[in-house]
Amino acid sequence: MHFINPFYLFGLLAIAIPIIIHLFNFRRFKKVFFTNVRFLKEVEISTKKQNKIRNRLLLFTRILSIILLVLLFAQPFFPNKEEKLVEKGLNAVVVVVDNSFSMQNQGRQGRLLDEAKQNAKDIIEQYNSNDLFLLLTMDLEGRHQQFVNKDKFIELLNQVEISPSSQFNSKLISRSLDLLNTKHGFNKRMFFISDFQAPSFDVSNFPEDSLIKTLLVPLNANNIDNIYVDSLSFVDPIFQVGQNIALNVRIVNKSEKKAEKVSVKLFLNNKQLSVSSVDIDKNQSQIVKLNFTLKEHGIQHGRVSIIDNPITFDDDFFFTLQTSPKLEILSINSNNPNPYLSRLFSNNNEIEIKNMSEKTIDFNDFDNYSFIILNELSEFSSGLVSEIKRFREHGGDILIIPSENMNLPSFQNAMRTLGIPYFSELVKKQNKVSIINQHNKLYKGVFSQSVENIEMPTAKQYYKLSSTSQTARESIMKLQSQDDFLLVSQENNSKAYVFATNLTEDYTDFVKQSLFVPTIWNMALFSQVIPLPYYFFEDNIQIDISKLKDSKKINVAEIVSTDKKVSFIPELRKSNRMKSLVIHNQTNRAGNYNIEQESEVFGGLSLNYSRIESNLSFMDGNNINSELKKHSLDSYDILDTKKQVISSYFKKTKNGNNVSIILLILLLLSVSLETYLLFKKN
Repeated sequence: MHFINPFYLFGLLAIAIPIIIHLFNFRRFKKVFFTNVRFLKEVEISTKKQNKIRNRLLLFTRILSIILLVLLFAQPFFPNKEEKLVEKGLNAVVVVVDNSFSMQNQGRQGRLLDEAKQNAKDIIEQYNSNDLFLLLTMDLEGRHQQFVNKDKFIELLNQVEISPSSQFNSKLISRSLDLLNTKHGFNKRMFFISDFQAPSFDVSNFPEDSLIKTLLVPLNANNIDNIYVDSLSFVDPIFQVGQNIALNVRIVNKSEKKAEKVSVKLFLNNKQLSVSSVDIDKNQSQIVKLNFTLKEHGIQHGRVSIIDNPITFDDDFFFTLQTSPKLEILSINSNNPNPYLSRLFSNNNEIEIKNMSEKTIDFNDFDNYSFIILNELSEFSSGLVSEIKRFREHGGDILIIPSENMNLPSFQNAMRTLGIPYFSELVKKQNKVSIINQHNKLYKGVFSQSVENIEMPTAKQYYKLSSTSQTARESIMKLQSQDDFLLVSQENNSKAYVFATNLTEDYTDFVKQSLFVPTIWNMALFSQVIPLPYYFFEDNIQIDISKLKDSKKINVAEIVSTDKKVSFIPELRKSNRMKSLVIHNQTNRAGNYNIEQESEVFGGLSLNYSRIESNLSFMDGNNINSELKKHSLDSYDILDTKKQVISSYFKKTKNGNNVSIILLILLLLSVSLETYLLFKKN
């Protein structure tokens, strides 16, 4: 038998108290005067025999009560030697301390992070000075991923602070087990101290190592209510000076009560441009539309803000809007440029067209454009196919205009490779457009209302467009024969427009109709590729700068916060004409930043904290235990700090037989017997 609190055994000295009382109190006799001696002797014999039994029973019950009371406080148990947390010999111990944003919450003993650090210290104190220890946090810093002695571990632990980093639990556990398995000849143990947020508790991915016991130590937060800005998106991809821009903002209420009149503010370049308020039901979300007018092109740093206490890290959402004053498009021609396209985009301040011959294509120039027109090419070479495919993977749009003299098999193979509908056969027969999809984005704002009497284009001859079942296609204009005159095929963010006939008067009158201008113009306008408006903190954030103006000049970039308080030099990667910046955890501060080189600004970016930590739903001990059993994770166990202090788990084991309940029952019976004896005496 072992004891959790053996120092209480000194209380057994109190056994002397009832013994002393028995010796000095029950030995005293009273003189009784009685007239008849014969009756007196009978009374004396009977009384002495009864008192002797009663007094000894009282002494026994009092001694037993003291023994049981002392044992109850000492908490005896029968340990299972195979389940000891601290084994004999050398031990290698990994302690994972959750330092994510949710650990700012208050627990029973103050801030959860402080409680976690104290628990980690209590765990380490149970081991010997020659054992080895390793600390892991959500940051997964390199300086932590090595075994150190007890003093160094405490030093590293004291330096741990709240971090914007957040990892799935399985990733931290896997890393811990990998590090433990590098230590041969050691007894291995792992402790994970966390509030165990439900979104991060990916128990199905937990690794199982039967040789290493993993102990989960759940902490309990007092506050689980939170309102936060989850995400945002632009309603339309067109950004022109003087145009109204609509921004959809998603606000989440993660609490058990309705949030009323939540104020949502929009700031652009530190100036408030819009404000709105919203009511959100409990555990629901709402989309708030905020509007502003773009006053100039260039880099616009924005922020959407709410006020919600005490969790504040997710109340601000940063974004950056980068637009160019002129959109450049490319037309690759077989012979001469298309006169109608050239006339449409000539002398225009918003869109500029550059013409290139199919015989002298400069593939390196593709990165400068967001829209490429393949105008009446005779061949669709394999080199052009691979470059167009790469162009589309980066979000570029294309327009294919056929030629009567094109190499049809090469076009068919190329278009199949690109996953777009292909030209199957030439129909030398006049046909008229019968249907126009007025709801397509190309015609947004073109038709104020549904129009029926529209002058329809006519095709003097056209190609049929065929496709496989996997090919995405949407008809924009359809002929009377139900063949497509114009269609669009979209893959991810790239659109491929295909005309069934070339755009000259010899083949169609569409080039002379009023609908020609908005159709082609909006194709180019909707092709605008703006850099991602925001990024979330994660491992090795990669920022594509290929589309930035003059990005070819960037050799050593510096990322500088707009308030100049943070600056660092990221890694610059070049791969297949793609240029990107990689941020290796070089900042942990959300906000707006500029991409600079020698004080010249080339672009902007915004970094936001992950919203995984915003969902304040947690796994308690019962939930965790249920999930572990469900997935048959026998090498995992729970140390529930709500029931007892962490150090007590080292003095008894999971399967230890605690006899406290039995002692309590015996104590109550002993006291009851003593009370009965005293009452009977009286």
